[in-house]
Amino acid sequence: MAGHSEEHGAHTHPSDRFYWIVAGVLAVVTALEVGLFIVNEQHLIAKWLEVTLLLILSTIKGAAVVMFFMHLKGDAGIFKFVFLVPLAFATTLLLSFMVLFSEHVGIAG
Repeated sequence: MAGHSEEHGAHTHPSDRFYWIVAGVLAVVTALEVGLFIVNEQHLIAKWLEVTLLLILSTIKGAAVVMFFMHLKGDAGIFKFVFLVPLAFATTLLLSFMVLFSEHVGIAG
């Protein structure tokens, strides 16, 4: 048991201040997302650019949450692989469907 507690003590956790900084960055990115959505109600930029920017901003937020709050940053490579490969697959699939069905107007349209 003594060896286990020594191993656990060797791993340092970030300070509360660090987590507050990460939370602040997440709040700023969220404000940018909401601001972009509200501003583009006047159609100032193309829809594809708005969607692209929103995807980039949400990817930044998701990566920050996974790396810092879920502690994936310090995990073994296999855990990163197990998490990131399905995420990349799902993202690629979502983007493919968005491109394939971008001109579809639906049954009522």
